Amino acid sequence: MKTDSLDLNPFVLDYFSTISQDDLKKDVFPKYPEVFNLIAQSRGFGIPWQYKKAAESNKVDQRMFFFESNLGKQYTGNPRYIYERMIERYPNYTYVWCYAGNEKIPGDPIIVDRASAEYYNFLARSRFIINNTTFPLWYHRPETFYFQTWHGTPFKRLHWDISSRPLEKRSTPEFYVKSTKWDALLSPNHYSTEIFQSAFRYEGEIVEYGYPSNDIFYDKRRYSNVREKIRAKLGIQNNNAPIYLYAPTWRDGKHLGNSMFEFNLMLDPFKFIEHAPEDAILLIRSHHMSSSDDKLTSLAGRVIDVSGWDDAIELMCAADVLITDYSSIVFDWYCSLKPVIYYVPDYDQYVGSVRGAYFELSEQRAGEICYTEEELLQTLPKVLKDNSPEYKDFYKTFCGMHDGNSSDRVIDYLLSR
Repeated sequence: MKTDSLDLNPFVLDYFSTISQDDLKKDVFPKYPEVFNLIAQSRGFGIPWQYKKAAESNKVDQRMFFFESNLGKQYTGNPRYIYERMIERYPNYTYVWCYAGNEKIPGDPIIVDRASAEYYNFLARSRFIINNTTFPLWYHRPETFYFQTWHGTPFKRLHWDISSRPLEKRSTPEFYVKSTKWDALLSPNHYSTEIFQSAFRYEGEIVEYGYPSNDIFYDKRRYSNVREKIRAKLGIQNNNAPIYLYAPTWRDGKHLGNSMFEFNLMLDPFKFIEHAPEDAILLIRSHHMSSSDDKLTSLAGRVIDVSGWDDAIELMCAADVLITDYSSIVFDWYCSLKPVIYYVPDYDQYVGSVRGAYFELSEQRAGEICYTEEELLQTLPKVLKDNSPEYKDFYKTFCGMHDGNSSDRVIDYLLSR
């Protein structure tokens, strides 16, 4: 497979030709990521042989779309909602999903396993490849358009912006190289656009269309139908039962391998139910990069583990209050105009020495902030009475572009490429 033209002195390339990939990652990448990228591209790093073979043997199918979300683990996020609108408008296109879950995907797409030979075959043949994380591929053929949807508005610092870390640990060679090859990046607001450019050192095209996953909050009938359907699937018979959705982000602490980190619940779910209003339900959803199996096995009754639930948007429709910490899920939640509680018992450590944040929570009128479990328990009844949360300025900044038509804007943009 041919790569893009390289703008690096051939003598420089020759000098690095005998240095191993690992040494280049360690010694060149932290200070000279652009040079590392050019060397990697010249030497063909990160292009699996199955992809090379498929690209050399097949032309790109102009009507084929390839979708993946959360490393192929879930049918969710912006890729899902772009796809579902696509099959309504263009049912005769060819659609491929990388997916390893149990959800029945509508439209009968081709389903492939991540990193399989079939996966790379369809990836190489697709005109559009759409993801909200990254593909296991550093470079793609120039005939393919890679649309990166991302998966949230940043609160916690990302990649090159994590100043609390030494330079060599802020980003990774793999992510940096992959991000330079995005043909376009979707942004939900101008605030995110500026951060993406800084945190990813991204210089490509960014389209500010809002997030397709949030369209549902602007369609009352669709929202109500999903709310009722998901509550029924969860076995919640009382339609008036208040539902709290606890959705913390992953922590950079104990790394378990394979992009997974140890899960820390940080609250007693049964004590939570004791202090919550009568008939209240607590849904607990760990991040897809957190291993929570051993922490949530004892849940029962009005406490439900929904970590295995693919789509967070469906859970947000079903819930009445979001409890979160530093997760970008909160900025999608703001589109619903429902109350939010920030539960941040490790705030000083996380925002101080671990990650850092782009703004100070206490300076914003963005919802209730609880720094201890006791404060959280005291807040539970009160927040349900807040039918008009006072985060209008927040809404304008982070949700102002959303109007229920983001999916259509994205699709029209892609088909104009």
